Amino acid sequence: MTEEEIQQKIQEVADKNAQNFPFKRTSRIQVVYEEKGDDKDTYYCLSDDMPSLVYRIFELDKASGEIKENTDIQHAVELTRHYNTEVKPSLGLEKAPLITGETPEYTIVLENHLPDNGVEIKLKSSVGRDITMIEIYRYFDYVTKIFFVSCVAVSFGGQYLFSVTPDSQHLRLIIGNDETIRTRVNMMSELLQARLLPSYRTIKDGTNLLDPSKGAKANITLNAQDGTKTDFESQMVYDDPETQTRFAFFAKKGDPKQGIILVQDVFTNELKLSQAWTQEQKDACERIRTMMRENPEKFNEHATSFFADDLDFRYNAFKKGLLKAPNAPTSAPAEASKEEAKAPAEEAKKAE
Repeated sequence: MTEEEIQQKIQEVADKNAQNFPFKRTSRIQVVYEEKGDDKDTYYCLSDDMPSLVYRIFELDKASGEIKENTDIQHAVELTRHYNTEVKPSLGLEKAPLITGETPEYTIVLENHLPDNGVEIKLKSSVGRDITMIEIYRYFDYVTKIFFVSCVAVSFGGQYLFSVTPDSQHLRLIIGNDETIRTRVNMMSELLQARLLPSYRTIKDGTNLLDPSKGAKANITLNAQDGTKTDFESQMVYDDPETQTRFAFFAKKGDPKQGIILVQDVFTNELKLSQAWTQEQKDACERIRTMMRENPEKFNEHATSFFADDLDFRYNAFKKGLLKAPNAPTSAPAEASKEEAKAPAEEAKKAE
């Protein structure tokens, strides 16, 4: 068979396999490297809905002429490592395909809203390759200061984990097994499966809400007994780990020196005046105000934006059975089924 015929057959196999996944969407396949064997030839491929991390592997049986995709992720990781550590160095820079020099950072070109409330994201790689994926969730964890974005390659269900770069214009693949990050990701994964992980509608929306300089403030109006109204805007929130309570700090509009502290339900965003606080919350508030004055560095460890969620609060409430799916706020992101949740990114370090 000619190279064109093999490429066509690989594409046909990939298109057929894509029908096994919920989105049932195909993606163009590109052959990166071909490895000849006695009984079979192996093709290292990338599709246009995946970053260059772990290759998709297609095998040609020479006797029958049949091509199949080997979907064993461990096998793909091993061959990817083989290519990166043995094949590519032997080819040299001049002969190695340009695509294999793709860096793990991708420019965000566009986010499209889908009819099912999902979000499609279009990316541009460092070598100019166009990539289209579906976002699964967007979540800012203020403990690690990472804005996590999970995306799925819809044609074969591979799930990839990215972080949003500080300029909010790029996604960077998270590669490796940093224990702290892995712990946070595992918590998010559990909450996602339980449909209890909120998600910003888009990456752009999330970065705008998390940046106070862009005017992202919650506004409230309080009514006095004499009928007068006072407008306030949010400044920050403090998540108290001891009482699992979120204290929201608001400043009076036009007079920021005057303010008020409310208890905010981290799951429903309901705000409560001090008259409705428990004694434990009142005591905690005094402790926090003292800390704010005398130990601002310690205070800032648990201070964040009004629009940031608290992963620890949410996870603890979930584990205690206090938080259940019907009551959880969500922007209805497209969610991965267990079958989709293969995660090549988790094995990426093994392929390096």
